[in-house]
Amino acid sequence: MRSRILISILIFIFLLLFYSALFVALMHNFEGRSYSIVDGFYWVISTITTVGYGDIYFTTTVGRIFSVVVMVSGVLYFFGFFLPYAILPWAEEKLKLVLPTSVKMSSHILICGYNLFTVEFCKILREFGVNYVVLEKDPEMVRKAMDEKITCVHTDGSERSFLDNSVTRANAMIIAWERLEDILDTLLTLREYDLPKYVVYGDYKYTKYLLYAGAKKVFLPKSLIASSMARMILQEAEIGKKRVIFDGLHAIEIVLPSKVSVSELEDKGLKVIAACRLGKLEFNPPKDRTLEKGCVALLAGTDEAIRGIVHEGTHFRLR
Repeated sequence: MRSRILISILIFIFLLLFYSALFVALMHNFEGRSYSIVDGFYWVISTITTVGYGDIYFTTTVGRIFSVVVMVSGVLYFFGFFLPYAILPWAEEKLKLVLPTSVKMSSHILICGYNLFTVEFCKILREFGVNYVVLEKDPEMVRKAMDEKITCVHTDGSERSFLDNSVTRANAMIIAWERLEDILDTLLTLREYDLPKYVVYGDYKYTKYLLYAGAKKVFLPKSLIASSMARMILQEAEIGKKRVIFDGLHAIEIVLPSKVSVSELEDKGLKVIAACRLGKLEFNPPKDRTLEKGCVALLAGTDEAIRGIVHEGTHFRLR
């Protein structure tokens, strides 16, 4: 922001000096009058701001054309450049409401850093109906994320900030800061917290140090596909992990990748114990209920029945 204001001031000083020098030259050569550079400053400022006191003015055609050019350029500068480029962004930064710094969630994914990768990653999480929050240190990037309808909060990277965003109730964390120092700082700050921490960083040489600092896995952005990573993390966060209830009966919690009715699942030998969509939990849904894409369903059945409809690949999908 300071650089914008500085650039605007430098441009104005250049225009002031340039027009003042032209004023002195035109007055001497076309009007036959002599004025100092200080008089030039005075005339240019009063003309460029369209005030024009009328005590100094041109009478020749060339001088009047020059006066019009100065007035028009002044209007264009103030309203076409200085106001939208420097003043409005500065006023917006000073007057805009305080950026959000926390959200209350549970069973969500914490994502550190707003960038191209995290944007794609968030799209995949939304597709599967998984809650997430992006933590970003740059206020302008937070505003950009909010404009793109991404759940994003402003953070200073402190432990308090992570606690305010329910780090103790999160399923996993993606650390995708641009700077290595920020990644290490986050890993060490949250070293004592028992949640899987996945790091996205571009230099493989630091992988062992990141693992030592507490990362569960380190991914290289160039070889990383956001959708594959999202599905893998959802799986490791125990969405899709099969559990034995007792001999012969298993339970599995999956994120549905497409619409399916309860009756279709029961016809295949599975019982829908509960379904959750957008925070709404329903136990024992009726047979005519259609479970939407992204819904988290708790199914029970034999191992054979579960294997009959669920494919265990990069993520659990209905056959």
